[in-house]
Amino acid sequence: MKVIKYTLLENGKVPQSMVDGGYFPKSNGGQSPQDYDLIGFSYGWKGLGEFTTKEEFENYIKSFMNDYIDIENNQTIQDLIDSFWSRKND
Repeated sequence: MKVIKYTLLENGKVPQSMVDGGYFPKSNGGQSPQDYDLIGFSYGWKGLGEFTTKEEFENYIKSFMNDYIDIENNQTIQDLIDSFWSRKND
């Protein structure tokens, strides 16, 4: 699967090409419902762009979530990045 960045469609729906998505939302300054860039998995569609390396993906996520810590589940942003990227080959 491809790890891609995308936005919702103009009607607020998830694009049909998405296998799983809605992760790591980042405000993009657009108009609702396309005001967040999201991360997800797709088999063929590249959306707004594909992350081809874990390093590229990690750098993008850490650019806006570097201080994230999930206290309830004792997970850092690195734990979430590692877990998400490992699903790429499922």
